[in-house]
Amino acid sequence: MALAAPLAASSGFVPDRPDLGHRAEGRDLADPAFFESSLDPTAPRLLPPAAYRALAFAELEDDAVWTRAWLAIGLAAEIPSPGDLLPFTAGHHGLHVQRDEAGGLIGRFNKAQHGGCRAVPLQCRTGTKTRCSFTACGYSRDGTVLPAGRDGLSPAMHQYLGLRPERLLPVAVRAWGPLVRINLDSEAEPPEAAPRGLAALANETRRAEFAANWKLAAQALAEGTPRAEGPHSLDLTGRLATGEAAAITLHFPNLVLIASGSETCAIMLQPTALGQTLLRIGLLGPEGAATSNLEASDLEVSWAAWRAEIAARLAPAVAVQAALGVLASPPAADAAGLWLQQRIAERVGARPVPTQTQPLYATAQGRDC
Repeated sequence: MALAAPLAASSGFVPDRPDLGHRAEGRDLADPAFFESSLDPTAPRLLPPAAYRALAFAELEDDAVWTRAWLAIGLAAEIPSPGDLLPFTAGHHGLHVQRDEAGGLIGRFNKAQHGGCRAVPLQCRTGTKTRCSFTACGYSRDGTVLPAGRDGLSPAMHQYLGLRPERLLPVAVRAWGPLVRINLDSEAEPPEAAPRGLAALANETRRAEFAANWKLAAQALAEGTPRAEGPHSLDLTGRLATGEAAAITLHFPNLVLIASGSETCAIMLQPTALGQTLLRIGLLGPEGAATSNLEASDLEVSWAAWRAEIAARLAPAVAVQAALGVLASPPAADAAGLWLQQRIAERVGARPVPTQTQPLYATAQGRDC
């Protein structure tokens, strides 16, 4: 009997195998031809629907994007004290950043990447992050910041750190202005320079979740007219729903900064399902405009205004995600969408190609026993 085609390699209860390829809906998702029709600057279009609904493409992004780029995960002000811990799941990898005794930041992989299960359960292998009460892993949803307690580690924090956190695999971490950015490559080159003169207006991030793939969400949040382009960022100008002028920057892959007046809204994107994106939202302002100088009521007004702006921007993305099954052809992409798709295509093309395809172990059945 002929072996099954590689189409099944990235679906169902099968660990990701880049050497087997990333295929879905009859196409090789890593083939440059998959991206070609969407990267024409004269008539840019969104990627084919598989890019927004196929687990195989999420696996490809894990291999090409989430494990090879600087990711924004939160505010440094969220973990002010030694021992405080900020969790973030990057693709299929559970990570955390912790404040050390000297005031610096330490990044690590979590204790268990698959929940300590004998194998990743089928319900955790669908592209949807699972609410798991057992442990923090690469297939579960992140909790909120864990503050250090007077009596040492809490049981919840132990799920991230284990008994010997110094033995956990390190993650590169940088304080990037008021934000925290990480890279799974502990020896990665530093990220681009952070914007100057910004500080956190509130020592917290708030969360909102929308039914749209992270790429659609990023494009919608960064809607505007391109002004300047860097190796890892795109500057745009635009207007808020209220008509006010705004300066927008999309930092690849998951950070959008929208500045208007004296405030900047920092939006960090995190996929929680194939068609769902969690936003971690922070409020930034000029250095010196500390939280203590602002009335709580003023902050709440700002939070409400930015939440309304984000919802208005993301409404078209949610509509496109819902219509993927009935669209005759991919709709047009705007400047931010084209730029983002170009960067993803570049990352996919630059991935190291596996040269060793021999399994690391063989079952008795595989040895013809």
